[in-house]
Amino acid sequence: MEILASLLRASRALLDKKQEEIGAWVKLDQQEISRWEAGKYKLLSIDATNLQKTFEENGLEFVPAGREWGAWVRWQKPGRVDPNRAAQFRAARAMANLTLRELGGASGVSRTFIYRLEREKPTAFNFDALKGLEATFNRFEIELTPATASFGSGVRWTVAEPTVLKKWLAAET
Repeated sequence: MEILASLLRASRALLDKKQEEIGAWVKLDQQEISRWEAGKYKLLSIDATNLQKTFEENGLEFVPAGREWGAWVRWQKPGRVDPNRAAQFRAARAMANLTLRELGGASGVSRTFIYRLEREKPTAFNFDALKGLEATFNRFEIELTPATASFGSGVRWTVAEPTVLKKWLAAET
């Protein structure tokens, strides 16, 4: 399966790894990973296969787009401890390719709260802020998917060809 740049970013965010770490796993440099994540280069089939295999060996699964949703990435197995869904929020922001500032502006949630949430260091929980973040991702056609008895949580595009986020980003620049 072809790995979209957004899924590559989301996968790295779920694992909470730096580009250098991912590059070392597949014997490529950080700049190459950065270019792939930015969508500047297409993955060669051997690199795509190696990268997908590496992510899968680290517990992730790539799911192709279907009739009712777009492509997504999730944990292969349930049971991952992430009570505040920090990894999912981090992955959703990476999937959308939004900065903390952009997500804060779009959601009305403070950048500090988002940063602390993603780093699993919240000082206090604001459930309205969590709902606001999730609603913003939903508006941008990204869903945080819950774990089931068969597989773990993840993030996915809610449509095969996302357009709302692209339009919003174009209006912001």
